[in-house]
Amino acid sequence: MTTTISSKGQVVIPRPIRERHKFRAGDDFLLFELANGDIMLRRVRSPKQSLAWHFRRLRGLTLERRRERVREVAF
Repeated sequence: MTTTISSKGQVVIPRPIRERHKFRAGDDFLLFELANGDIMLRRVRSPKQSLAWHFRRLRGLTLERRRERVREVAF
């Protein structure tokens, strides 16, 4: 299957592929250029819970701190 780039730089993903992967208008993608020159698209999926949700779950969590000696390393 082939596709072309429009004068605006847009690439059309053929309908059978969009339907198979359930791509919708407005979906976000990451674009990677591989070392061999190939280009790869990866859909960005929103997380199931927000970062704020995870921080709220941490409320009341206490972490034990240990007093350990710090070892110095020379470079």
